Amino acid sequence: MRHINFLAIATALFFFVTTPAFANGIYIGGGVGSAGIADSTSTPSGADFDESDAAYKIFGGYRFDWLPIVSLSGEVGYRDLGNPNAGAVEYQVTGFDYGALAGVGLGPVEVFARVGGMQYDLEKTNSGGKTSFDGNTPVYGVGVRFTLFGIGVRAEYEQIDIKELETVEMISVSAFYQF
Repeated sequence: MRHINFLAIATALFFFVTTPAFANGIYIGGGVGSAGIADSTSTPSGADFDESDAAYKIFGGYRFDWLPIVSLSGEVGYRDLGNPNAGAVEYQVTGFDYGALAGVGLGPVEVFARVGGMQYDLEKTNSGGKTSFDGNTPVYGVGVRFTLFGIGVRAEYEQIDIKELETVEMISVSAFYQF
């Protein structure tokens, strides 16, 4: 069911942004960074889990520049938060996300905030036993972006509130192209 919802959103966004009247705000991109996961589930040594691993995301969206210094964007994407592990304990979080970004800036530099959600798949492995979870969760964060001639770079900090974990956060640097 959740994949059907994402497919419906992606299809609607595709038809909306490929209409010639809206063709100048489309952007696509991808980023790499680090994802940290903290959980109160003890490791075999008795300590709480608090590890990080390399992460990546890909995204596409549409940007509205209604006022000279204010922008709004709608975005969909996919992210993989890597496989943070500590000995026999390993976590894997992946999923599709969606969000709205609101930015304020002058010239090519802009500060923005994100609010949205993620349809996640979580796998916990502890001493060979696997437990799987899935669901929808809020995603929010802040960032800064620099764009010049349609090519841009952005840095972000995002918090992902997965109920089965204490904290999940991602810090990333992304490159994007705005058509």
